Amino acid sequence: MSEDDIRVGVFVCNCGSNIGGIVNVPEVVEYTKGLKNVVFADESKWSCSVDALAQLQNSIKEHNINRVVIAACTPRTHEPLFKRTVKAVGLNPYLLEFVSIREQSSWVHMNNPQVAAEKAKDLIKMGVAKAAFLEEGEEIKLPVKTDCLVIGGGVAGMTAAQNLAIQGFNVTVVEREAKLGGLLNRVGEISSDDREIPSQEIIKAKMEQLAKYPNIKVYTNTTIKDVSGYIGNYKVTVQSNGTEETFDASTVIVATGMQEVEPVGQFCYGENPRVVTQLQLEDLLKQNTLDNIEHIVMINCVNSMNETRGCCNIGCHVSIKNALALRERFAHAKIYILFRTLCLVKEERRIVERAKDAGIKFIRFPDDRYPEVQSENNHLLVKVYDTLLGREFRMPADLLVLTTAFEGDKSVDEVKGQLKVSSNAEGFFQEAHIKLGPLDFPADGLFLCGGARSPKNVKDTTEEALGAAMRASIPMKRGYIEADGIVADINLAECSGCGICVDNCPYGAIKWAAEKEPVVIKALCKGCGLCAADCPKNTISIVHFSDRQLLAMVEAALEENPSQKIIGFICHWCCHGAVDMAGVGRMQYPPNVRLIRVMCSARVSAKHVLRAFELGAAGVFVGGCEFPTCHYIVGNYKAEKRMDRVKKNMPKKGFDPEKLWVGWCSAADGPKFANIMRDMAKKLNLG
Repeated sequence: MSEDDIRVGVFVCNCGSNIGGIVNVPEVVEYTKGLKNVVFADESKWSCSVDALAQLQNSIKEHNINRVVIAACTPRTHEPLFKRTVKAVGLNPYLLEFVSIREQSSWVHMNNPQVAAEKAKDLIKMGVAKAAFLEEGEEIKLPVKTDCLVIGGGVAGMTAAQNLAIQGFNVTVVEREAKLGGLLNRVGEISSDDREIPSQEIIKAKMEQLAKYPNIKVYTNTTIKDVSGYIGNYKVTVQSNGTEETFDASTVIVATGMQEVEPVGQFCYGENPRVVTQLQLEDLLKQNTLDNIEHIVMINCVNSMNETRGCCNIGCHVSIKNALALRERFAHAKIYILFRTLCLVKEERRIVERAKDAGIKFIRFPDDRYPEVQSENNHLLVKVYDTLLGREFRMPADLLVLTTAFEGDKSVDEVKGQLKVSSNAEGFFQEAHIKLGPLDFPADGLFLCGGARSPKNVKDTTEEALGAAMRASIPMKRGYIEADGIVADINLAECSGCGICVDNCPYGAIKWAAEKEPVVIKALCKGCGLCAADCPKNTISIVHFSDRQLLAMVEAALEENPSQKIIGFICHWCCHGAVDMAGVGRMQYPPNVRLIRVMCSARVSAKHVLRAFELGAAGVFVGGCEFPTCHYIVGNYKAEKRMDRVKKNMPKKGFDPEKLWVGWCSAADGPKFANIMRDMAKKLNLG
């Protein structure tokens, strides 16, 4: 298509007070009409409304628009809706570009409407510049059969398997241990409302249900040796008693569960046999080996709710449940629960009253003043400062129980390597999106639930397992899936055959063909862009994120006042999430940054950074997922190493390496992103 044939339509959302309350939208629309290749620009009150979407389709047909730019909210929530809308009117969905003027302009510059408007104009200009080079993409339609692999035979795995079997799908459950039940095998009772249910009853009932379905096959004492392929075409190899077996699967549900974090070296754990964890206490209660217990102390929030881990979700309830179990055994014992805060959902609060009625004492201690434990001659003494009474208490302990944090199962590293997925710092698997895809992995056909995702009780685990089963059932019921068309494309005419792309692809999506040429298996490719950024011959392009498109955005952003602007490259997942959260939180930061979305920080190459500096940018920021998480497994690690190399080479090009910043944000960490922008603007002396 020649340049004269490009017809861009720009649709600016007023979004009520969210955008129009700050930004002068009519002024922005009028400015947009003068941009190159723009043949139509319009304002919409609510662009995502049914009426507005219909008007969008009418405008595309009426003005013969072949490129669409939506200037509205974040693409992370609404881009799929607009893709479907333009597709329905005959326009290829990859000819649409989404610009966030709400999260990146009106909300974060609400105190300066004129600045917000000028930034919105720049962002739209960048979107239009990219739109001129957009090319048609194609979703990849893959057949999906009706076989599901469930990894893990605990409550989550058994629940998911049963639900899938009810729907008529074939299910294979693979459990590492000798029997099903998972962590529940170590628990005596589960507290429900005003009563306790023996955990073995739950396990027995689940197993009896599984046995009713001939389309469920269960492997116990079995490990997974290899998983290859993609949705609809997985090959799974398992090993049991030294024998290997291979079978097919179309979808995979990960339900590997969780394990306690051993509090080694804390509160005399490991030094005194009277110091145990809650799970170890469960074992002692089941074995009925406790005796001569007169003083019992429990300390909550061990290794949780700190700088490295959040709330363990279940510790408060477990400690009270087990305190009640101890009260039944030792009617006259003094029992204390030492806590920072009691985190209980509404349905669990009745158990606190039951505990108080049973004479169990609760003592709240400050966040920065944990209890101290002394051990002498096998005797334990606990010192705790009571926040409510404002004084310190000393109490002996015949039994000290630590309510410690949980982490992902020991099999996490092995499984994530086989499935090419990510885990977070706590050892739990990382979902695609905490709100939009909480039970999905980024790769199609892979799902997760229960303790594999985060600590949770049996009720929540069961509900998530049902959700994961329903998610997995959708492509199997439909019989096919349309995979995203954001994939790599190799120009073999220019390729030198160096093999860097083959070696570096985190998904194994690039293979050697018989002719010794690299070939992209598009069903496996996730479009991270690592291969394109590393290609020494620049022969690899990423659909919708090509070099030409990204550089066009850089050039458009720096067309005016480049010395006052920061070019930011941010990954679509976590860093973009942080940007969005900064917007939602109305966190004001300097307006100098112009953000360019890439699927992964690994897509950002030296040429992108250096081009920005060549055009006079005040600075460049590269943002990705917080370590050790990355939605593309190793993308942020590769990006960090590449940017280190770029910094080392910048002086040779005449550029100051101190002007290149990198940052890693979790999807919820809006304050961190805003602070980086403030610090960067200050360091670069930007007004």
